[in-house]
Amino acid sequence: MNTLSSLFLNDTIDAEIEAFCASDPEFMKAEQDFEEIASQIAKLVGFDLYDAFERGFRKYINRASDLYYLFGLGLRQEILQNLSAGG
Repeated sequence: MNTLSSLFLNDTIDAEIEAFCASDPEFMKAEQDFEEIASQIAKLVGFDLYDAFERGFRKYINRASDLYYLFGLGLRQEILQNLSAGG
């Protein structure tokens, strides 16, 4: 029987996510566009400044994604609790 940890915490999850993303043409195009623009900006402002910007931006975006996900989990829990109480 699978446990939740074995479903979400395993040695292949990174490769599976990467393959899933690579199967989406929109994602691949967005990634390519981003890399081209990032390269242009790095040439203009220098690698160190661009690298600092990108690390800060990724940290911000990752945290925002985490919070949106956690908000969604809380909302789902509230809906399930209300359904259980009413049914």
